[in-house]
Amino acid sequence: MSPPVRISSALAHPDALVFPENQTAAGFLKDHLERFAPSPHSSGTRWCLPEDDPLTAFHLLESSTGHAILYGHHRQRILYTDPGGSALHECAWEAQNDQPARLLRARVQLDWGQWVGVEPAGLVNVARFDISRKPGWQRLTKQDFHRMASQAMGLTAEDVAFFYDEESLNLDSQGIVTVRNRKDALSILEGGRFDQRRFMACMGAMHWGRIDFLPVVELFQSLLPGTGNAIFELIRGLYDDQNMESAPRPLRYKGIPTYPSPQAFQLFSTYFQPDVAGRMDPFPLFMDPKTAGQVVWHPRRDYPRRYIDLEQRLCLTVSDGAARKVTVRDDAVAMPYTRPKKEGFVPGGRALGADKKSLLLQDGDRQLEIPLRPEWGVTVESSLPAIGQPEQNWRTLFPDGLPSLDVVQAYSAVPMYPAGDAMVDELATQPLVIEHAMEHLDRLPQMGAGTAGRALLIDGWDAVSAEIVGSQAGEVSTVLYRDPAFAQRQAQRVWDHAAAASRLSDLRRVSFVSAERHGDAYGQVYHVIFFWFPFADYRRPEVLEQCLHALATALSERGLAVMVGPARLAQAFSCASLRVLVSNRAADAPGVGRLRAILPKAQINPDATLFLLEKHPAA
Repeated sequence: MSPPVRISSALAHPDALVFPENQTAAGFLKDHLERFAPSPHSSGTRWCLPEDDPLTAFHLLESSTGHAILYGHHRQRILYTDPGGSALHECAWEAQNDQPARLLRARVQLDWGQWVGVEPAGLVNVARFDISRKPGWQRLTKQDFHRMASQAMGLTAEDVAFFYDEESLNLDSQGIVTVRNRKDALSILEGGRFDQRRFMACMGAMHWGRIDFLPVVELFQSLLPGTGNAIFELIRGLYDDQNMESAPRPLRYKGIPTYPSPQAFQLFSTYFQPDVAGRMDPFPLFMDPKTAGQVVWHPRRDYPRRYIDLEQRLCLTVSDGAARKVTVRDDAVAMPYTRPKKEGFVPGGRALGADKKSLLLQDGDRQLEIPLRPEWGVTVESSLPAIGQPEQNWRTLFPDGLPSLDVVQAYSAVPMYPAGDAMVDELATQPLVIEHAMEHLDRLPQMGAGTAGRALLIDGWDAVSAEIVGSQAGEVSTVLYRDPAFAQRQAQRVWDHAAAASRLSDLRRVSFVSAERHGDAYGQVYHVIFFWFPFADYRRPEVLEQCLHALATALSERGLAVMVGPARLAQAFSCASLRVLVSNRAADAPGVGRLRAILPKAQINPDATLFLLEKHPAA
């Protein structure tokens, strides 16, 4: 009996093992794989050289689902592949005496082919405090610091000590306290390599050699689609490896600060089972930052497995015999096909079903059948929902047709924030101020009046237009977009919100059109206008004046405008019959404060100002 051919094909692929630390393993396996012998294992079949100890030598584990794991001398996984030999993640480790091996870096492949990097302690924020004037500071111990920090952050001293070790908290002889807040960095890897990485998000610093808690990803809105599941596939895999010969240890969520969210609960629940004493509903307990850590998470038996079919350019996710998700890799719609939710709603209208022979994909009135492969293990049949009416397709929100996009553009339509002190770009600034803008707008009495037929224009708020469209029932909404990829993603979100609320008929009054091709939109009158001045126009007074005039002309009497632009615009408002109701620097928005709690060096355009304006008739 020879080792699986798929293992040989995986190792032969140049993108399977790219880390320098793994090249010895790659060479060894290419030279000796044919001599590997099988032995039974509780999780499947183990392969190694007959004379080697499988616990301390290179060896392979083929699971019952056909997925394969390659282990190194350090007893940690190096490579994880699907049954066809496609690499799902790769890890590089450093052995440590009498301690679990230390993860140097890892990379995970997303459903659509993009690689994302995981860099332990890749983001370190350093703060220093002078306590030399505090009486008795020389006698302060680390426990005292933990107690002081726990009081300041509203956490237990145990939680503070969990994240702040001797390297993270230091007091020198001059009375200077240095605090290093370490986080694991998540990066986009161009070409699948770390030498071309771009920061994306971060999460609490994990103990990768011994998984002992569950983290929440910070800046989760910046995650490329599928990142969360791919990261947790890695976490669950390492957890299983480390608990293979003992009873699985229960896990709890930990974080500083604590960021519980419905998305985190759903992701955790995909790979682990929540448990609360007394049979309480775990969700409300998890959503309270003070009690989120009380929920205990046990490994779920039926967690999802992924299968990549390079020939048909798709990635399939299966759990408990049921097809859960299909991602078509060359599809610029950038949305997977999924099973309908309990309410019958399916995101994007892209439904997934299965019969005895095929996967069934449905997108609006279009259907596709993909022959099942035995190695996928799909045994559960599920029907597709009835084909809906034309308004049940998000594409109808683009009356001029969909924007032309490639796959990478479509999937990359997320706000990105620099890890250093570079200026945050305008698309990434928008999510930081939109909540603040909507709060101001909703307080105005005219926003509570009847909205049927009220006209709304959104110009340039490409990253957040879904947060604005549909906020008031009955509005006629026109979205002038400048970035096609963000426009497509926001239109999909608008459709999803309407479908989940059973309000698809409202979408007949919503349209997304290119700002470049629809300058005539300002020939109509609107009751509310959202306008975003491009940062590049801040030093072009003639452009500012022209845009402000067009906006004022298109705004109805006592109409409202929500605008972000340079502060000096305030000097021109009275001439345009616009009265300032609110004026706040964008850098002072609460969303910016939350960002700086994660990325303290983040820089926001200092001139960007949020204005809430009301139009009055000229005197």
